[in-house]
Amino acid sequence: MLTSLIGWPTETRAQATALNDQTDQGELMRQIKSAYADGRYADFSRLAAKLPANHIFRPYIDIWQFRFFQKGQEKANPDEQLIWKTDDVLPLLNRYPSSWPAEQLRREWLQQLARGGQWALFAEQRPQLKYRADQGVECADMLYASTQGQLVQSKLNTVLSSDKKLPRTCRMLLRNLYDRGAINGSDLDKHILHLAEGKQPGAAQQFVDEMADTAWGRNLDGKLLIQAFDSPDKMLKNLTGRGTDLYIGVALTRKAVEDYDAAARLLDTDLKGKLSDRTERWLWGHIGYRAGLVWNPMSENYFKRSSADVLGPEQQEWKVRSALLQEDWPTVLAFINEMSPDLQDNRTWQYWKGRALAANGKVVEARQEWIRAANTFSFYGKLANEELGATVSAPNKPAALTAAELDKAKKNPGLMRALALYDAGLRTEGFWEFNLQIAQMNDRELLAAATWAEKNQLYDRAIAAADKTEMEHDVSLRYLTPFRDRMTAKTQEVGIDESWVYGLIRQESRFVTIARSGVGASGLMQVMPATAQYVAKKIGLSDFKKSDISDIDTNLTLGTNYLKMVFDQHGQSPVLASAGYNAGPSRPSLWKRRLGENRVIEGAIFTELIPFDETRDYVKNVMSNTVAYAWVLNNSSTSLKQRLGIIRGSN
Repeated sequence: MLTSLIGWPTETRAQATALNDQTDQGELMRQIKSAYADGRYADFSRLAAKLPANHIFRPYIDIWQFRFFQKGQEKANPDEQLIWKTDDVLPLLNRYPSSWPAEQLRREWLQQLARGGQWALFAEQRPQLKYRADQGVECADMLYASTQGQLVQSKLNTVLSSDKKLPRTCRMLLRNLYDRGAINGSDLDKHILHLAEGKQPGAAQQFVDEMADTAWGRNLDGKLLIQAFDSPDKMLKNLTGRGTDLYIGVALTRKAVEDYDAAARLLDTDLKGKLSDRTERWLWGHIGYRAGLVWNPMSENYFKRSSADVLGPEQQEWKVRSALLQEDWPTVLAFINEMSPDLQDNRTWQYWKGRALAANGKVVEARQEWIRAANTFSFYGKLANEELGATVSAPNKPAALTAAELDKAKKNPGLMRALALYDAGLRTEGFWEFNLQIAQMNDRELLAAATWAEKNQLYDRAIAAADKTEMEHDVSLRYLTPFRDRMTAKTQEVGIDESWVYGLIRQESRFVTIARSGVGASGLMQVMPATAQYVAKKIGLSDFKKSDISDIDTNLTLGTNYLKMVFDQHGQSPVLASAGYNAGPSRPSLWKRRLGENRVIEGAIFTELIPFDETRDYVKNVMSNTVAYAWVLNNSSTSLKQRLGIIRGSN
């Protein structure tokens, strides 16, 4: 795939070449990983012995070796709270301080230290973590903060509002806080209700089992809880003697997923006065959320019967969207003001708060919000700049990188290891290895790393590095234009905006030609096999075979033609076409019908109302990318708001 030895120091190149004389290093490393994943220790040891002691992959081998031993310890002592000994783990972390396996090891160790209450060592080691914390480490941080009297409520609310199984450390956090009286049974009920929302009966059962010796846990019957998950109608028909409103709350939560109208009627009739006030308010928020997802105008009224203190972050956002759907600007403003502080600091809600203030005649306050949100590269940052009357254009190109700066990137051991992992076919490890390195870099180092990655055809990582700069921005690296000649020819042939296609590919595959999604989409433009067959037949590509999808020219031919079809199908709206390309071409038509034939709304409002998180973010990124690519290609000065246009409802 790549020329893996580009830019390697002579000694490293020689080392890799010597290994290739014995066996293919990529295949050997894949075999080692497979043996580790399968728990085949004898095979792992035999294969690992073939790598030199100072090999570039050595951090993986030595740390996997350590993990083999620890897994054995955990298996032999399943009921014990094991904490790795400092003398065992610290030498490994110090030996490989800037490698991804060491970062993962430190993450797990920090969680062990938190669960064991070893706070002095935790406080000493926590700053050594170089990459952003995962959920388990975030919960370890909260445990530590709680011992210092510094627990942030909004962060705790995010944990309680999780609709997925929590990591062990997060479950221990909730147990610890409950035992100390920092949270109560109603807070734990809220977590179970969110698990019901996410249809996670197993996670709910485990959580209840782990809390069985608490006052809250002793009041619960696991069988009744599962019945509420699996048979909500049966539970709701027989409400006598259930002991706690949690079962009813879970059953009604599941009911609302299927039929929010029926759930609302039950809450107003048969269940009126039979639930705690907090559970009832949470359920109205959940019903509002479910109604909001299908753009039901009643969503706003449902949310008004809830309250901010019981809602999770996602429900708080949909509460605002329910008012945005109605273009009810006073309520948009009121709902944003009720959001948690971290959500109010998000550019999305800064922008819409500005819009709501402006609609209410508070122009000075509106401009203050837009100034906070303004940014050159983000979707809402661009829109905020446009509201301020600023011309959004590419920043000045930074000073050229020096030979010394480029050489430093070329010789960075972590970047070299990332490239070797990519060449070995271990893309996941290469991805995280590269990301760890750039997490520790300043702007100049990031630009050098991006330049190095581009030269090694790691286009997605080049973009990732360039995207992280804070002051010095190279637009040509942030918005790469590989395959330019072929792209220009194809977009002109099909009759479609080259900036838009580049913006879409940047979001779809980041120019990884062998990219393949979890649902089977392939290549630069992530074309699905069935779509490829359909388009090939439509445009007369008679010799097309499924194996051709990842070919650059074929993928561009199929992808641009399909995008043009969707574009024309949806009245040449790039917003609707982008949404259709991601979510399926029929989805935008459904959403337009939900608006109704007499409704016309801004493209920005339509985009924010898209019910799928992935598609909503996708459209924002594609449209924002399109504006940036217009800078790079010098082919348009059209503003983002103009590109978003208006969306007309239909019957």
